[in-house]
Amino acid sequence: MTNELFELAAKRRSIRRYTNDHISDDVLNEIMKVALAAPCSFGHRPVEFVIVRDKNRIIDLAACKSMGGSQIVGADVIIVVMVKLDRGEFWIEDGAIASGYILLAAEQYNIGACWVHIRNRTGRKESSDEEIRNLLNVPDGYAVLNLIALGGKGESKKGYSESDFDFNKVHQEIF
Repeated sequence: MTNELFELAAKRRSIRRYTNDHISDDVLNEIMKVALAAPCSFGHRPVEFVIVRDKNRIIDLAACKSMGGSQIVGADVIIVVMVKLDRGEFWIEDGAIASGYILLAAEQYNIGACWVHIRNRTGRKESSDEEIRNLLNVPDGYAVLNLIALGGKGESKKGYSESDFDFNKVHQEIF
């Protein structure tokens, strides 16, 4: 049985080094259409995105995370994933689902991608979330969940195969 979605997911790996390849606006728009199609709690659509291409702004974004932010430097595009907080308690889940869709969509176009966690992380003087919202002029009432770096794959990682997974972690009816 062919499972194209499994093949795509198994091939997708976090990429932290990028080539100088440029991601076209058309491809980026296709990726964002997938993100906007992600399910969300109660259909409120609280997830919003800021697309950052400016290299200096990417460096500034990286500095908003005291540890682990430098891995976005060199990416062609950073997608800042944020959620409007007035729509319920499931903002983390909503943002995470949209982010997962972005990661799979990027792989579909053979674009390297990496999730960079922002929620509850420290910046230089404030939380990473606060520093990013200030840098990007995000209004009050939003929280930044994560960044997703996109770029040409500057490293090669072996994908997973079905034999890499422990199906004992899948339980039927009861644990």
